[in-house]
Amino acid sequence: MFEKPISINYIKLQSYYGSYEGVSFAFIKKDDRLEAYLYPAPFGFEATPDEKKLKAEFEFSDAGYAEAVAWMNEHFKDFEFIPHGKRFALDSISKAVRE
Repeated sequence: MFEKPISINYIKLQSYYGSYEGVSFAFIKKDDRLEAYLYPAPFGFEATPDEKKLKAEFEFSDAGYAEAVAWMNEHFKDFEFIPHGKRFALDSISKAVRE
């Protein structure tokens, strides 16, 4: 599953976003804290409603980063895996049915 995708020194400079098997993730430095997010793909962080994001905060340190990655691995299973293209197709179909 998730491993430390990048050095914590990178996250000091800017937020880091990625995805794995249909689940997107983000590491964001806020003051002296590390915010970790999981949210469903395929849309980006800003385009995803907050209610669909799972968030946890950790100390901004190597130990906190390791805890954040462990937290992501623990909660990864809470998201249903749907490949990006299929998720988009399902969302489009359900939207058309509602209209």
